[in-house]
Amino acid sequence: MLYEWILTNKEFLKVAYALIICFICAIIVLKTDRMFKLSDYQGLRYFRNAFFFYGLAFVVRFILGGISNISGDYIWIYYVGIKFFFEFFIVAAGFFLLYSLIWKRFEQEKSHHSFLNIRSGILYTITLLIVLLNLSFNTSLFMYFSQIILFMVMSFISYIKYGRDGVKYRFLKYYVTIMVLGLIAWILNMALDYFLNWNKVVQIGVYILNVLFFFFFLYAITKITKNKDG
Repeated sequence: MLYEWILTNKEFLKVAYALIICFICAIIVLKTDRMFKLSDYQGLRYFRNAFFFYGLAFVVRFILGGISNISGDYIWIYYVGIKFFFEFFIVAAGFFLLYSLIWKRFEQEKSHHSFLNIRSGILYTITLLIVLLNLSFNTSLFMYFSQIILFMVMSFISYIKYGRDGVKYRFLKYYVTIMVLGLIAWILNMALDYFLNWNKVVQIGVYILNVLFFFFFLYAITKITKNKDG
């Protein structure tokens, strides 16, 4: 009965799902920005940028992407625009999340802008190439492969960085678990698109994984904020 109700109300639930994630991303962005202003830790700016782009991606895909013309069919150029911006924002978010873990290796001096600097420009360029390849070959494989590789790398880096004793905020040991969760979600997303024909049960599972991914990050940021305030 629950499954049937979900299928009946799937369009409404997609919008609710997107709004929940956008709300979580907005809180993360605001809290992280406040933490950066208090600590001046540069990595927080790139972490903030990641969730800013994640929020934009879900707005484009599930809210703007739900708008159709009168006949109920997507206008072709509108569909291509939605696909382009969704993939650009989601891929850029992944790159910024990775860069938030490794920024110290590339920045010797403080950057005055995190959205617009040489390193961010490189990330945007790589992102644009991935999106254009997808559009050229009418596929999403380049996006899926890029994100799966990114989350594999981030899982490894997180394990090295946070998966040992001596971490200031001990719950950051679970950072690697969050990254693995994201990795699983991306693998399942690709499987849904290319092998499982968007199986509804698996799709619901992926949506739950995505919500958990963002919720755990919100939990971590909230705990850090409380610790700093306390």
